[in-house]
Amino acid sequence: MSAPHDDEELMALLKEDTELARENNRLLKKMHRNAIIEMWLRLLWYALLIGLPFALYFYILEPYLGTFQESLKRFQVGVGGPFPGFEVLESYLKERQGQ
Repeated sequence: MSAPHDDEELMALLKEDTELARENNRLLKKMHRNAIIEMWLRLLWYALLIGLPFALYFYILEPYLGTFQESLKRFQVGVGGPFPGFEVLESYLKERQGQ
């Protein structure tokens, strides 16, 4: 038969093993929670890195670029025709050459 001393030692070892298993379980749960949080933060970070330039373009830069493009088109149309006051300059130069 087993001695009473061995039973007490076995119970102490079993209690220590149970405490270590509980502590291990707590640590594993923390690690799992941290891994889940880290995954979501990383997804958010990559979404910001990819989506922020598009959002900046469409909501901030596009109105200004659209206005600039329209102004540029109007300028090109204006340059294609005679300059304002060009007729006056041309008639002045013809008069000077005739004298």
